[in-house]
Amino acid sequence: MKQAKSKFSIADMVTVNCGMVDPDFGQDISGWIGTVENIRYADEVGYIYTLRWSDETLCESSVLRVSCEELGLDFETMQLIESDLSLYSSARAKQFVKQCLNVPRRERAFCYGDFSFY
Repeated sequence: MKQAKSKFSIADMVTVNCGMVDPDFGQDISGWIGTVENIRYADEVGYIYTLRWSDETLCESSVLRVSCEELGLDFETMQLIESDLSLYSSARAKQFVKQCLNVPRRERAFCYGDFSFY
């Protein structure tokens, strides 16, 4: 069977959809933010993404951290399926913003990435 293209790419920042619970402990993880580190495809579920949680997410989740440490699980990463996630921002978007901020403020309004209109 031909697989569809994955919705996310490596280095994309994603957020966990509303109502999602941690598959190991049943704790609500809605709104957690992570970066896609790895993508694999499984026939039975589709794309599975390995996420590395953002620093903000790690700081706000001390209860789950303790639970993971007690069982010897990695707290900084998790694997979730595509339907559990939404795009937060892409690496390309972050690069674009960084590039635009390097353009002098006066010229920024006329600049779009590598294309300048002045």
